[in-house]
Amino acid sequence: MDSRKNFFDKHAASWDERHHRGDEPELDRLVRSFELCEGDSVLDVGTGTGVLLPLIREAVGPGGKVAAMDFAFRMLEEAKRRSVPHMERLVNASVEAIPFLASVFDQVTCFSSFPHFPNKERALREMVRVLKAGGCLSIAHLKSIEEIRQLHRQLGGAVSHDELPGPEILREWMNRSGLEGVSLINQPGKFLARGRKG
Repeated sequence: MDSRKNFFDKHAASWDERHHRGDEPELDRLVRSFELCEGDSVLDVGTGTGVLLPLIREAVGPGGKVAAMDFAFRMLEEAKRRSVPHMERLVNASVEAIPFLASVFDQVTCFSSFPHFPNKERALREMVRVLKAGGCLSIAHLKSIEEIRQLHRQLGGAVSHDELPGPEILREWMNRSGLEGVSLINQPGKFLARGRKG
């Protein structure tokens, strides 16, 4: 865990330039696929530099509430530059012990971070725990499972072996965590897994 934190802290300042330059149209389409509604309360897990926060904020409107969390403090410092006072709450914490009460969010989003969670099943259970009944969890990437694996091997170091589980394994985990109607898309340039809390 410490090696991963150090990896992301080290690269935080240059992360967007290296990994999200020119991604604005794809990010916009991705957030629209989350089907966020005006007034929703949203937790963005593994927010990194907060690249989705402006889009989430726009989708939920002034009546919505947005919280974001990440285990890497330097990433959150970058995210703070995108935050709006009284609109977002930035939290430095692990997804395996989310510091929020149960059943408080309409939506939980997890963009480009799930492969880095050491205990993915426990992380899933925690994300579902903080969802309201009927709330949705979205796990998303702008790459397929195969493309993510290749990228992380190229990056090397602490993330070289971080991968998304296969679709059938992830579907089983999501079902076991209490999600219903699970859907998965895995194609070049896009991964999206969604489920609704029963």
